[in-house]
Amino acid sequence: MKHNIAFSAVYKTVLRLLLLNGIFLFLMSLSRLGFLLYFGDLASLGAQYLYVLKAFVMGFRFDLSVVAYINTIVTLSLLAAWSLKRDVYFNYWLSFAKIYYFLMFSAVFLVITVDFGFYSYFQNHINILFFGIFEDDTKALFSTILENYNIALVLAGYALMFFVVYVISDRSLSGLKWPHRENGKLYPLPYKIVFVALVLVANTLAARGSLAMFPLNAMDASISPNVFINKLAINGIHTLFNAVEFRIRENKGYDFVKAMGYEGGENRAFADLLGVKDAKIPVNDPVLSLSRKTRLNRILNKEAPDVVIIMMEGFGSDLIKYNSPEFNVLGELKKHFDSDYVFYNFLSADVGTIGSLEALLLNIPKRPRSKPVTQSKYAFNKYRSAMALPFKNAGYETVFVYGGSAGWRGLDSFLPLAGFDAVDGQGSMEQSYLKNQWGVYDEFMFEHINKKLAEKTGRPKMIFALSTSNHPPYSLPPSYKQLPLKVTDGMAKTIAGDKELAKMRFATYQYSSQKLGEFITRVKRSKSGDNTIIAVTGDHNFWDVFEYDSSGYIGQYGVPLYIYYPKKFGRLKYNPDACGSHMDIMPTVYNLALSGAEYTALGSDMFDGAAYHFGANSEGFAVEGGAALKYFPDKGTVEFLRREKRALSPSPETGRHTELLKRYKASLAVADYMLKHP
Repeated sequence: MKHNIAFSAVYKTVLRLLLLNGIFLFLMSLSRLGFLLYFGDLASLGAQYLYVLKAFVMGFRFDLSVVAYINTIVTLSLLAAWSLKRDVYFNYWLSFAKIYYFLMFSAVFLVITVDFGFYSYFQNHINILFFGIFEDDTKALFSTILENYNIALVLAGYALMFFVVYVISDRSLSGLKWPHRENGKLYPLPYKIVFVALVLVANTLAARGSLAMFPLNAMDASISPNVFINKLAINGIHTLFNAVEFRIRENKGYDFVKAMGYEGGENRAFADLLGVKDAKIPVNDPVLSLSRKTRLNRILNKEAPDVVIIMMEGFGSDLIKYNSPEFNVLGELKKHFDSDYVFYNFLSADVGTIGSLEALLLNIPKRPRSKPVTQSKYAFNKYRSAMALPFKNAGYETVFVYGGSAGWRGLDSFLPLAGFDAVDGQGSMEQSYLKNQWGVYDEFMFEHINKKLAEKTGRPKMIFALSTSNHPPYSLPPSYKQLPLKVTDGMAKTIAGDKELAKMRFATYQYSSQKLGEFITRVKRSKSGDNTIIAVTGDHNFWDVFEYDSSGYIGQYGVPLYIYYPKKFGRLKYNPDACGSHMDIMPTVYNLALSGAEYTALGSDMFDGAAYHFGANSEGFAVEGGAALKYFPDKGTVEFLRREKRALSPSPETGRHTELLKRYKASLAVADYMLKHP
């Protein structure tokens, strides 16, 4: 017999579900409290109680998103059972819901407890190293666990935990019945529609975890200058999800030593990269062949300069050619470009920020189709080529400044291994600084850098900064007064995408350039201006404005390299036509700032006239002198090009092309070898 199901039953069931999930959310918060009490230094954290409170609030949001994802199936299946208008389907749903909640929340608390143990060993939440359990000596690992833990007690604890979860799941949903007719108040159809809509919207928003442009993710946990407090905020479920995602991506990679033709002949890859004979490469440790010393400079020996290296978001060089008083995209930066050193035939290592950053942090090229090192199993190694090490070894204070979350792409865990003493994300900056969806506006990041430079620590400083402002959704702080940006008819015709969106892009590009220029001006005018070296580049060009063909590869992949070098340190042999890419920045800076210092890198000093200068990126594009090429590893084919300034045209293969292709492929093989042999 078919029955009409009462709406009041749906309403009461939803209330029961809220109670059940509220209990589990409370238990998840209790586990966070246990995490704090067990791992936290309560004496030092007492002074940061507001950040701790903020961590619990953020943690509740992370927990709520997990619970909401679990509830999605329950909510949809409940509404489906109601729509079928048969009490038998409600009974089926009720049995399913009890079992489902028991299994899902048992899994949740299992992960939380495993994460607790993982943190006790690695001082970090579950990450990609978790999979090492199955790759390492698993038998030995479990033997160690048996020796160090009371397994009987652990199993008893898990049995109790599963029993509690079962009781909560069963009791919370027991006693529910589905009446066939309303007892008392009748609910009109609009009321039912609104109620269902609210349930679905609330579930979706809770799962998303945020009303901002992007859903809640791991980098939102960076809410304070304290690393432990940031780790307190996030839960092991989210970090496990990220680890699985990264693992899947990593498994799609391949062996670049083999792919580039150097399997069994790794030393030959180093020799080809350096342009020397195989015999000159150390057999047991070929990476030693990349070890070099900077030029001797007696002035640097007497007074070590501060060094600031900045990677600007979306700072492509192609737009600069349009700069004019009417279309002013450089602003204050122009006078510095006119008076100092700028390399325009310079390429970003990757088409994304993290890939380009990787090239600077490790002094290597970005390997095509490879996941970021900071999110791979290689993120937990120390490398001789790490960018900050030569400065650290020279007694410098090394600081990484990022306008966004320090937890972005796992930087907060990776950077200390790369030689950085401090990692300052937006959580370490003034809370009053204005922000967009990605982080503080650039002017505030530069203000933070100025404060760091002004600190008297008795040590010279090396500061690496990464900006965020020139990024979608292209917002500007209310106080910024825009300079002229009149798009000419000729330029408008070259815009491929939405012209209004392009104008917003131009505006944020101008803003970032203006604030960068103001920062450089301030440094130059300061008391330490003649004792500060500045290097600036972009992470990548932008892709949503102009269309490019093979003749415009340099513009498509181009970013400038700007250098401010105080005259008191000496004159530089400057060839503005020299080609390079991100892996060449640190070898250049080392030679400018350090005297007789050892470093390891694949790139070359841009001011070294005797070096073989070539630029390359993860898209298979490489350029040097008058030759350029585009390598397609999937097809094994190469497009050869001739370069005249920044314009490219088809060309038959020449000896220069052959040498360029050899060096490019060797650089990828060498980078792969270095990462896998730290």
